[in-house]
Amino acid sequence: MLVRPMIGRWEVSRIEAIAARESRRLAVLPVPGLSGDLHQDLGRDALEVEIMGSLSGDQARDDFLKELRTQFLLGDPVDFVADIVNESELEQVLIAAFDLEESAERPDEFRYRLVLREYTEPPEPPGLSDDFGLDVDGLLDLDVDLGLDLLDIPGLLGDVPQIGDLLAPVQPAAQQLKDTLAGAAGVLGPLADLLG
Repeated sequence: MLVRPMIGRWEVSRIEAIAARESRRLAVLPVPGLSGDLHQDLGRDALEVEIMGSLSGDQARDDFLKELRTQFLLGDPVDFVADIVNESELEQVLIAAFDLEESAERPDEFRYRLVLREYTEPPEPPGLSDDFGLDVDGLLDLDVDLGLDLLDIPGLLGDVPQIGDLLAPVQPAAQQLKDTLAGAAGVLGPLADLLG
C-alpha cells in the first residue's frame, strides 16, 4: 500500500522525486606502517529526506508557501510518514531547508525542494532533586552532616601574592592621549565652520 508523504497533517502535493540519505559517522584513524586505515564507528547520522516537486497556479503556490513557511518558522519537530522511510525509526522531522524556483519559461509553474532531517529528542538534563546527596552516606560510608564547615578553604589556596593596581603603568600614556585629543577640537574648528 502506498503512503502519501505527510508532514504533520499536511500532505505534500505534486511530488516528482523523493530521496532518503542515511550514513554512518566513521572516524578514520591512519596508522603508520599499516595498509589502509582503522575506522571507529561513532553511530549513524540523522536520516535526511529530500522531496522535490512542482506546482501550477497562484492559489496552489500560495497555499503551499503558507503551510510550508508556517511549519519552517515554528521550527518545531513534526510527524512524518512516507513509503521511503518505512523500515527506519524515523518518526519526527525538522524542516531543515527549502528552495523555491520560478522561471520565465513557465510563468504559471514553480518548483520546490524540501530537506527534512530526523529529529531526536534530547536527553533530560541532570538536575538536582530534593534528595540529592542523601544516599552518599550509604554508598561512600561518609557522614553527610559534616558538610564543608570543617574545611579551611582559604587555607587550601596558600599564599596569594598581592597584585596591586594593574592600570598604573598605562595611566600616564592615557592622560597624554586625552590631552592630545582635547586639542584636536581647536584645530578642526575652522574646517567645521567651512563645511557648515
